[in-house]
Amino acid sequence: MNNLFERVPLHESPLIWKYRHCNTADFSGYYHWHQCCEILLVHEGRGSVIFNQKMYPLRTGMLFFFQPFQLHKVHAEVGPQTPYVRSGLHFDPYAFDEALRQFPALHTWFTQLWQGADLELAFDVAPVMDYLDQVLAMYARIGQQPLEAAGKPKEDSAFLLLQMLHGLSLAGPSRWLGIVQPRQLSYSEQIMHYIEDHYAEEIRLEDIAEALHLSKFYLSRLFQTETGSSIMHYMTARRIKAACRLLQTTPLSVEQIGGRVGVPNPSYFIRLFKKEVGLTPLKYRHRM
Repeated sequence: MNNLFERVPLHESPLIWKYRHCNTADFSGYYHWHQCCEILLVHEGRGSVIFNQKMYPLRTGMLFFFQPFQLHKVHAEVGPQTPYVRSGLHFDPYAFDEALRQFPALHTWFTQLWQGADLELAFDVAPVMDYLDQVLAMYARIGQQPLEAAGKPKEDSAFLLLQMLHGLSLAGPSRWLGIVQPRQLSYSEQIMHYIEDHYAEEIRLEDIAEALHLSKFYLSRLFQTETGSSIMHYMTARRIKAACRLLQTTPLSVEQIGGRVGVPNPSYFIRLFKKEVGLTPLKYRHRM
C-alpha cells in the first residue's frame, strides 16, 4: 500500500539522490508528501505533475521543486517506447541552510524555494539541461550511495545542491521565480481549487459538477483521464493532509480534527487515516 506520508530516511545523510532512474512499465503515481525538500528533474517522459492545486506537464527538460509536506503526485504515461527517466534529490533544508549563506544570491533563491508561498515551482530548464545532467553524472561516477555514506564529507552534498541551484538560475530570470503568463485553469485544476475551498465540508460530486456546470459523469471521467486518479481519491488525500497538519500543530482531539477536515464520524476518520498514512492519528501525533 502506498501511504500518503513518505518519510525519507535522512538519518545517515542529509541528501539522498538517484540519477536517471528509469521506468518502462506502469507508473500511475499516487498522492504523497515528505518531511524534506525534493527536486525532480525529468530527462525523458510525458504525463502530468500535480501540486498546489495545479497540473503541470511532465516532459523532458522540466524541473519540479516540492517543499516539505507539500502534497504532490507524479503521473507518467509509460511504455517500452516512452520510458519515464528522472533524477531525484531528497534533502533536509536545515542541514544546508548555513553552508549556502556563503552565496547570498543563491541562498536567497534557496530560501524562496524552500519557504516561499504561492510560487510556481515548476521550471522549464531545457536551456541548461546539459549542465544539470553533467553535474549529476559527475557525482554518479563517484557512486550511487548517499554521499556521506560513501565516505564523502557533508560539503560534497552541499556542493551538489549548490550546483543544481546554480544551474537552475542559469535557465534565465523569467524561470528563476517561476514567472508565467496567466492562463485559464483546466477543469481538473478548477476541481482541485473547489476541494481546497470546501474540503472541510460535506462535498458531493453533484456539488462540484454544479459549480463547474458539467455533468458529474463527464467530470469524473475527465479528472481520471487528466490526473490518473479519482476526484474522491484526491479529496481524501487533501483531507488527510490537513488532518496531519492539525495533529502536528494543535492539541485538538482526534474527533475534533476529523470534524474540521470534513470527516465527522470518529470511527470512520480513524480507519481512513490509518489506511492512508499507515498509522492511527494518535500514533502519528506521537511519532511527529
